[in-house]
Amino acid sequence: MKILGVFDDHNAGCAIIEDGIIQAAVEEERLSRIKLHNGNVDGPPVKSLQSVMDISNSSPDDIDKVALAIMPPGELMRYVWNDLFKVQKNKKWMLASLFSKSIRWDKYWLFYPYFYNKFRIARMKKLLRQVGLGNKPIEFVDHHRAHAAAAYYTSGKERALIVTIDGQGDGQCGQVWLGDKGRMIPVRSVSSYHSPGLFYNFITWYEGYKPMRHEGKITGLAAHGDWETARPFFEQLFGFENGDFRYYHAERQMQHAFPHRTNYTKFKKALPAGFENLSREDVAAGVQVMTERVVAQYVDQFLQDTGPIDVVMAGGVFANVRVNQAVAELPNAKSVYIFPAMGDNGLPAGSALYTYYKEMGWPKIEKMPRLKDVYLGPGFTDDEIEAELKKSGLKYEHFDNIAPKVAELLNEGHVIARFDGRMEYGPRALGNRSILYQPTDQSVNDWLNHKLKRTEFMPFAPVTILENMNGNYKRIAENEFPARFMTITFNCSDEMARTCPAVVHVDKTARPQLIDEETNPAYYHILKEYQKLTGLSSIINTSFNMHEEPIVCTPADAIRAFKMGHLEYLAISNFLVPSPDPEKAAKRE
Repeated sequence: MKILGVFDDHNAGCAIIEDGIIQAAVEEERLSRIKLHNGNVDGPPVKSLQSVMDISNSSPDDIDKVALAIMPPGELMRYVWNDLFKVQKNKKWMLASLFSKSIRWDKYWLFYPYFYNKFRIARMKKLLRQVGLGNKPIEFVDHHRAHAAAAYYTSGKERALIVTIDGQGDGQCGQVWLGDKGRMIPVRSVSSYHSPGLFYNFITWYEGYKPMRHEGKITGLAAHGDWETARPFFEQLFGFENGDFRYYHAERQMQHAFPHRTNYTKFKKALPAGFENLSREDVAAGVQVMTERVVAQYVDQFLQDTGPIDVVMAGGVFANVRVNQAVAELPNAKSVYIFPAMGDNGLPAGSALYTYYKEMGWPKIEKMPRLKDVYLGPGFTDDEIEAELKKSGLKYEHFDNIAPKVAELLNEGHVIARFDGRMEYGPRALGNRSILYQPTDQSVNDWLNHKLKRTEFMPFAPVTILENMNGNYKRIAENEFPARFMTITFNCSDEMARTCPAVVHVDKTARPQLIDEETNPAYYHILKEYQKLTGLSSIINTSFNMHEEPIVCTPADAIRAFKMGHLEYLAISNFLVPSPDPEKAAKRE
């Protein structure tokens, strides 16, 4: 059975599931080259739909069903209205809003979700008709159900606590389920009116960055701040109370003022006196530690009921690697797993997975299938790559085995862009679309980010040989699976901090990717060759892209980014390309 999953909002994309396994998954941004491609603004996910069909060798006749990651308008409106009455607790205000002459966002919000989802569904159905899929049966899967399914059905865990938290989606910011032998049993849903994700978005904006894009900068900056200085202010704003997240600030000062992007200015004006005197580092520390605490408290209450259990997670809040570490350290969390495309980019796969298991009648499953890897995008042959190299006019050399040469260049201190195999699914570059460098040069975070025109406060991440993980990271054994996808931080060993300072943050943590030979043999062999030369089992791995651009997808993308970044070498499949301008490619400027 083949099921096509489609999501059309921000982080739009498509996926194809065959017999419960993800065969192909592609984010539209990688093909359109529009960062965080939004189907409402940038057009429906036409290119990713065609790409997953091609990758999986599927024709329209092969598709049995289409899963759309969206809640039907009527169902959404019932949820939003019921929830809004509960949150506002003021029916007179609600009725006045309906007939107010002053039409503001917080007024037409009462009707907006219905028309928004109705328009989206019409647009997706039009897309399906255009590609010959208009006659296929459709399953509508609401936002957080799709997040939950993505985490559970790829976790390899028969029984698990499933937790989703993000900014908002279909009127909610999170759901909790109990996964048991393939069935997802609902436990709790959380209104978007008290969303920790929206609060983090607001602080990202307050700090001068782009919300829903630059939250990772806040996570990195937080380690340089002082939580105790920020604590009195943040405890007036947000917390965990009576089993739920709570905006004290909104309840105290205004009726409908939660930190949605349309309310940022109003929300900012009502911040506690003195908040503006906090340093940007302390503000970052405040929102980061507060988020870690409330999410851990929220999850822990369910773990108190279940006892020791595996926890699987998805949703944009779990893109925060420090939050994931906080959950992993809870006493009753046997292990954690974060779906690697944890944000809305994972919804196409999640909606298709949910539809597949529902279609199969929730069978008793002896062993849940575990995600093998996320190399689920397009790949390219050597002939296709060489054709692009010839077109570019760059000089290149072919190797039967390029790994020893790449390791040698890394040992000599050169920066190497690597392009090989199928493209990764999700926000992390995991070796096939990565920039590699030695982990010993602590200054690399300044000069390489400058060369790539990036502003980052978190060090580059390490990729580490799986069998050497225990010597580098503390308490990693029970959570080596999520570490394969660079989705969680660990405290580093003293030896790791001493020998690989470029990948260890000021708080002595790192967010590794663990690699083994079976998962990605060509990438693994580079590390093994580097280990032979240096004795080190880690190198730097950062995404291969220019600032504010998506990760590269095609050979042409790779060649363009290589030239723009003035990098020293491009290892593209088994071809090695030296910089055409060695002086500009010198590592320090």
